[in-house]
Amino acid sequence: MEEKDNKGIDVNVIEKHFREILDKGLKIDIKDPNFIETPKRVARAYKEIFAGLNHTEEEIKNIFKKCFPTNYKGIVFEKKITVFSMCPHHFLPIRYDVSVGYIPDGCGLGLSKLVRIIELLAKRPELQETFTQEIVELIEKHMHTLGAICMVKGEHYCMQMRGVKQKDVSTITSAANGVFLNKPEMELKFYESIRSS
Repeated sequence: MEEKDNKGIDVNVIEKHFREILDKGLKIDIKDPNFIETPKRVARAYKEIFAGLNHTEEEIKNIFKKCFPTNYKGIVFEKKITVFSMCPHHFLPIRYDVSVGYIPDGCGLGLSKLVRIIELLAKRPELQETFTQEIVELIEKHMHTLGAICMVKGEHYCMQMRGVKQKDVSTITSAANGVFLNKPEMELKFYESIRSS
């Protein structure tokens, strides 16, 4: 019987085809004790790594639904949020260091909720640019804010392990809306906060 989770990730299909990749594609002896359980382990790992695939609007709403009244008008700022993703072009890992901020408009989000949203979005193979933009778009869509901003630093293993093999290269992307676009001093304040702490 095929094992599927509620997101439609079929670990049996992954296991079956990864066994074929090892055996027929890479010519690895899959009877070697080191590889006997490897297809099953990879399937379970992929289920966890790609848990953000096919997320529902309801899941997103549940993360954002707890809002706390506040009169605070400064930047709520979180940095050094480390998440891992996979490159859509080579299916190799990416390590992201995410900094995010928003200015509440009468409503503040629990601090762990931003991290949860970022973790969920990272669990899909997509471009870093898309990942960055989606973070601010979801904050704008589901929260009362005067603006949101995000900066992502990515270390792409598809550039470190293969191809150009540049181990110290980082890719930086940013996205913003609201006052962070309309008032350059607010955007500057965000980037200064990243550098100073």
